[in-house]
Amino acid sequence: MSGFFTIDEESRARDDGAVSCSWPAIFGGPPLFPRRLPIARPALPPTAGLLETWRDLLDSGMLTNGETVARLEREAADYLGVAECVAVSNGTAGLMLVERCLGLTGQVIVPSFTFFATAHGLLWNNLEPVLVDCDPQTWNLHPERVRRAIGPCTSAILAVHLYGNPASLELEQIARGAGVRLIFDAAHAFGARRDGRSVGGAGDAEVFSLSPTKLLVAGEGGLIATGNRDLGRALRAARNYGDAGAYDCDMLGLNARLSELHAALALAALPLVDRQVEVRNGLARVYESCLAGQAGLRLQKVRPPDRASRKDFSIVIDEGRFGVSRDFLEAALERENIEVRRYYDPPLHRQRLYRRYYDPARDPLENTERLSRGVLSLPIHAQMSEDDAVRIARRVLQIRDWAAASPPAR
Repeated sequence: MSGFFTIDEESRARDDGAVSCSWPAIFGGPPLFPRRLPIARPALPPTAGLLETWRDLLDSGMLTNGETVARLEREAADYLGVAECVAVSNGTAGLMLVERCLGLTGQVIVPSFTFFATAHGLLWNNLEPVLVDCDPQTWNLHPERVRRAIGPCTSAILAVHLYGNPASLELEQIARGAGVRLIFDAAHAFGARRDGRSVGGAGDAEVFSLSPTKLLVAGEGGLIATGNRDLGRALRAARNYGDAGAYDCDMLGLNARLSELHAALALAALPLVDRQVEVRNGLARVYESCLAGQAGLRLQKVRPPDRASRKDFSIVIDEGRFGVSRDFLEAALERENIEVRRYYDPPLHRQRLYRRYYDPARDPLENTERLSRGVLSLPIHAQMSEDDAVRIARRVLQIRDWAAASPPAR
């Protein structure tokens, strides 16, 4: 494990103390890990240099709208290979402002299988979400379903790089052919690559999150990447209430500025991103080598030559074929001190706020239904060892096997 990540000593202690050969805890055995293994941990830069930078910023009194934010924007734009990068207070605000600055109206196509923040900006902008199904292999927005969903009121497509898996570029062809805007919720995808190029330069804009579970961490924050310099200028005004500098707003904006302190953390963390992606993909390969081909267990497909950031690693359980339910496996892994999550169940179309937008006649969302009812996300982060991933994957299969041999215990 690379030495520039924090918490290495804790990770090694956890590895040494883990139980490698025992029956599952839900059947009476000791937990696999004596201390809880979190599903995510932020990869933070060394504190000494960061504290010095923060001290200088505090002494200067310049805590917002300063050179640190501007430098983050320049260095992030260089990393992503885009003309403009606009820093904002969080990814959700970034989506809201992009939708406002593009002047969207009417309907916007969006996947149902995503985090609800993807669609929240649409409602804030008085736009109607059109919920569309995902591809059964990549779990990203299904291009053919998008094509079918476009109508006379459609103004944009809002796609997601789910778990950091790059969405299909076929969406660009569809958007151009239909004359609609294309936005990517790239919250998970900083460090991902599509066809050898950094995710960030597709569509009208791509919006990244810098929250603690992401690969580039600012504490809280977001980045909007775009090749459109006019859009970049509009976004800078929009994040400052809509004021471009004349104290005379010509648009309704937000206070969505990123502080200098948050920008300094992101700048210090930026050199760590590629190593993080490498470590996470190594963990994903370990999981896949142990779990691929198991009946009733599905894995997300990353299309070559793409590189996913692997913000999350999820499996999908088909109870009838795997032998245990997703919910039973979730409870069993939690008993092993392994933190897991159901990313994303329920999907948008089964949530109170978005049920009204579900039209099964337009798109029955059958892939989303199957994935969401069986999905379970496993730990993946740079403070894990590959041996951790081996133990977790083997325990998943042991739980299944013990459950088959001891049906009354379920």
